[in-house]
Amino acid sequence: MALDHPDDTPQRLPLGSGLDALPTELHRLVLTLNLADASGEGLGRCVEDLLHLSDNTIRVEQLTAGVYFAFNGLDRDPRQVHTIPECRDMLRALHERWPYWLHFLAPVPELWTVLLLCLLPLGPGVRLPNGRIGHELDRKALKNLMLDLTIALNDLHEQHKVPLANRQRIFKAAMGAIELATGSRV
Repeated sequence: MALDHPDDTPQRLPLGSGLDALPTELHRLVLTLNLADASGEGLGRCVEDLLHLSDNTIRVEQLTAGVYFAFNGLDRDPRQVHTIPECRDMLRALHERWPYWLHFLAPVPELWTVLLLCLLPLGPGVRLPNGRIGHELDRKALKNLMLDLTIALNDLHEQHKVPLANRQRIFKAAMGAIELATGSRV
């Protein structure tokens, strides 16, 4: 379980390149997303890769809270990821077909901030002292998203017979990161 492997260096792999042959000793994985894969066959390959993680009990155990994501090609784009329509569209399209973020996504508040802001409708932006734009979250939409994520997590855990103690630990770690990301209890 990735929660138990804090010293692992994540391996970077492009999502959509085929994740069916990951080494079993890998517990942390950075999935790099290419905006060119946001629709059609490219999106299909990305979803297929994600399904390789959630349909395989070994991968479910191996990559618990061990998946990170990053977008390729945005190094020179000054916008925040959640304000880039193509990034929002890609994460929403992936989420529609693969809702298992609570189990797999690393409990890193900044990572959860990006995911949540991409999946939720954005409220009006406010310029923060650091120059970034802050957005208020729609609380109802957030609660509905959390319900959907929790149902998917429970379904995944039932399907793979994840022990109760592990289920609780996974949920607690993810929720801790989400609460830090949102600044409140959800």
